[in-house]
Amino acid sequence: MHLPQLIEIHDQFLILSRIGQERFAGTLGGKLLLRGGLGPDGIAAVVAASIGGAASLCVDEDADRLRDGLRAGFVDFVVANLDEALRILKNEIRLGRAVAVGLAAEADPSFDAMIERGLQPDLLSAIPERQAGIFGERGTVALPAATAGLESELSLHSWTIAEDAVRMMPRIARLASESLETAHRETAARLRWLDRSPRYLGRAFGAQQCVRMTDGESAAFLTRLQSELPSAKVTRDRETT
Repeated sequence: MHLPQLIEIHDQFLILSRIGQERFAGTLGGKLLLRGGLGPDGIAAVVAASIGGAASLCVDEDADRLRDGLRAGFVDFVVANLDEALRILKNEIRLGRAVAVGLAAEADPSFDAMIERGLQPDLLSAIPERQAGIFGERGTVALPAATAGLESELSLHSWTIAEDAVRMMPRIARLASESLETAHRETAARLRWLDRSPRYLGRAFGAQQCVRMTDGESAAFLTRLQSELPSAKVTRDRETT
């Protein structure tokens, strides 16, 4: 299975969170993302949606790829027909819970069937132009590129823990969370990322984490890290601190 970079998931999540603030009254709970294909970009979109609290339906005719996603923890269910997928989604969306469903089926007939049955996703990612246009006319929001609209002053900080990750990762995440500026427009999303993402990133990213920070946040974070966890190494963009 080809994986995205962790920063791709992080940035897709920030974009989704921005859309939630601007278009969906501040929440992605109870919203549905429709995605075509579970390649690296698909994993990034589906996992970001789960972290944000949305449901997702990913259509991919490669059942093996979907099952790989299930084993990795990126997808919660893999089904072979649309009726079964919709039964799962209906209940979880009603409860406002995150769930990722993989539908092993051909894309075009599946999207056409959804349109005929009146399914209306809230968000679209990598849907063929014809069907995307129909969904769009009904009010669906297409996801932009993962880097579109991100705050330019936020630099990437990432860390990988080779030993004792179960104990160390939450401690570093706590220091990062406590270093974020309350007033920054992206802080609520970044706090959610640090808190919720480990649950959905799966085993592939279990010893990795990242977050974007302002210069002031970075200084506070790195100072506390050096004082409280001096053995931890954090990379800021391409420079190791």
